[in-house]
Amino acid sequence: MNNSTKHKISIYGFNGSIDAMQSNIIKIDKIYIEKDSPAANQKTISELITKNKLNYELMNSTDFSKKIDSNRSQGVLVECTVEVFNDLPKGKKNDECYVILDQVQDPHNLGQILRICASANIDGVIITEHNSVSMTSAVAQVSQGGFSKIPLFCVRNINQCIEFFKSEDFWVTSFENNIKSKNWYEIDLKGRVVLIFGGEGNGVSQLVLKNSDFLATIPMSNKMNSLNVSSAVSAVVFERLRQLIS
Repeated sequence: MNNSTKHKISIYGFNGSIDAMQSNIIKIDKIYIEKDSPAANQKTISELITKNKLNYELMNSTDFSKKIDSNRSQGVLVECTVEVFNDLPKGKKNDECYVILDQVQDPHNLGQILRICASANIDGVIITEHNSVSMTSAVAQVSQGGFSKIPLFCVRNINQCIEFFKSEDFWVTSFENNIKSKNWYEIDLKGRVVLIFGGEGNGVSQLVLKNSDFLATIPMSNKMNSLNVSSAVSAVVFERLRQLIS
């Protein structure tokens, strides 16, 4: 994973800041701490700064408020660099799983998905180069630390990505509403698998559906015709986790 694009972002609050400082995929550029704030007395933050020899600055309240416009910062702001990888990973484990997002454009959705996938032990999230949101401060903040725990990959062409994973002995399943296919809980999600979800507007493209090994749908009731993409991802990846531990 040497080929990557670097994104400069900012994160605030205890949890996200601590997760960034503990991460092996995040480079900390600088930490700003407000004097006499909760962060100034937070033992874990001070220990991580000392242990990892991180660059930090103690600021008065006036100067700190100029750095961040939020009353939820708890007195800490972390500027860091996040890598979005361009080289796809080769399969290394028997039970390995990647989530592909077909043109997800909402930063809130991507942030939630990173959080969900990190919680469900997914090995990576893959986005498209065009018509997709990438790593931003908003995405990182919404992910509540998920951005620092799971690698994000970016590809130009999902269908080429599918072929790559098939060559690595992965099974590829696309999830789409209102199609004739298996219910989502009937799919075997163990082993090496790739799970594909569509964006907010158009869903999974027809060519991607055609190139997938399996198609699955999440049936709706009460006259609802779809789930938010982050909700769909959550249902499926935790079903995978259930299958792995049952």
